[in-house]
Amino acid sequence: MALRLEKVKCPVCGVEFVPPTTHGEVVCPNGHVFNIGDVEENSVLDCEIRDWERFALLPLSMQNAVLEVIQSGRVPKDLLPLMRRLRESGIVVCT
Repeated sequence: MALRLEKVKCPVCGVEFVPPTTHGEVVCPNGHVFNIGDVEENSVLDCEIRDWERFALLPLSMQNAVLEVIQSGRVPKDLLPLMRRLRESGIVVCT
């Protein structure tokens, strides 16, 4: 199962929602229009580490990056493959 990070955050009001498309112009629930074609980050909600023993086997730099993602709720494009692998292996769970 692939990690699909579908939620976007409106740059005007900050509301998070699932857009009908992953590229192009979208309208947030509050009526603000913005373009998501060039999104550099995806957002995740309510992530947690479920397997601390296996998480501890990651290099410290990766651990810090994952903790930052969990804390901020934003996944930079370069960390999407890592977060996908961690989710698929059950180390990290995101809802």
